Amino acid sequence: MTRSKTQTEPTTVEKIVVTIVKSATAPKLNRHADGELSYDIALVDELLCIRVSANSSGGFFSNEFILLNDIETCLAATVTAKVDFKSAMIKSVFTQGNSSNNAGFLCACLRAEGLLSASDKSIFLHQFVGDFAKWRKSLAKLNKSKQ
Repeated sequence: MTRSKTQTEPTTVEKIVVTIVKSATAPKLNRHADGELSYDIALVDELLCIRVSANSSGGFFSNEFILLNDIETCLAATVTAKVDFKSAMIKSVFTQGNSSNNAGFLCACLRAEGLLSASDKSIFLHQFVGDFAKWRKSLAKLNKSKQ
């Protein structure tokens, strides 16, 4: 019997620098749901990101950092002001986890930040009402005040 030798190559682990700019909470989309969501806005290697960090009443979700650029691109491609859309519209920004809660929880956080609002037709539909450029400036001011 012949045994093959296994060669191992040294690997480099990259350090990711995460600076939390803001931590906040958001109510869930369904007013009858228990608990609230916690979320963080952070600079991850100097890029602005947002993530859901906790669900006070349990339930699965991805806590990965989502680039604000990806959210903006996703919404800009298909959404205009005063047009209703479902949370599933932003499902593509997630790369980890398949929880059906991910997109809805992220939309709840974006509502808390003033970028989205509830539609008059349904609490589960959203309208884009914010201004990403203005929001980024307010986040940059927060970051400067923490330094």
